[in-house]
Amino acid sequence: MNRVSGIIKEVKKSGEIERLIIEAKNELFSVLILSSSESYEVSQRVDLLFKENEVMVATVESKVSARNSFVSKIIEIEEGEILANVTFDFHGLRISSIITKEALKDLACCVGDESRWFVKSNEISILKVN
Repeated sequence: MNRVSGIIKEVKKSGEIERLIIEAKNELFSVLILSSSESYEVSQRVDLLFKENEVMVATVESKVSARNSFVSKIIEIEEGEILANVTFDFHGLRISSIITKEALKDLACCVGDESRWFVKSNEISILKVN
């Protein structure tokens, strides 16, 4: 599980959906959540949680519709028979992505390269930090 600590910068509610903008490591993450009994406030500290299989990989030049799109250096690649685990250095944090071995070869990912990784805003969970 990937975990990134941040601070809520904006909360916007529309019907049953809330969009939070969270600053983490001087980058902005967008998170969509269904309204619940939890309430979120600007300046509140939270942790962002997202699974390795929710992190997608692309070339640096790629344009994607995901708001959570970052360029980071690949620091580790573990290849299995079918899947590969690609690990990025995100401002000192390790972000892992599980992709198919075929996708790894198509993207020509190598340790030391910069590559784009992204995660859809509805795939991130929020954990309040006291």
